[in-house]
Amino acid sequence: MNKSKFLVLMGILLIFGFTSCNKNGEKVTIKTNQPEIVNAHHAKITGTIKSLDKNINELWAYGYCLGEEPNPDMSQMVTCVYATDYDHPDVSLPRPFEYTLVGLEQETEYHFRAFAFLNENSVVFGKDISFTTPAE
Repeated sequence: MNKSKFLVLMGILLIFGFTSCNKNGEKVTIKTNQPEIVNAHHAKITGTIKSLDKNINELWAYGYCLGEEPNPDMSQMVTCVYATDYDHPDVSLPRPFEYTLVGLEQETEYHFRAFAFLNENSVVFGKDISFTTPAE
């Protein structure tokens, strides 16, 4: 019975994670952009936080998940930036962010997606994007 309750709770959290809304009922959106630079062992990836009702206090952290299968999840997080007022003195949106992946294998297909972790303990993911590293 405890396992059933756990599975139901996890299902509810996942549903809220994919349909998070801000205080005004607007959908929180994050965009995963196409990688800007890809070579045999490095790639520069970017994302954009598009809407949070211009209330940066809703945002707890953001970053990227990376894997070799589509739709990598939080267990495959490669970077996480914790949002604080010190790090982000303004609340302008959209808010682009980037990360350089290092140590990639050549001739390998990777999938990544940006995420935003909100104060309500919900995660919003951007679209899955894939790229293949070339040979050296």
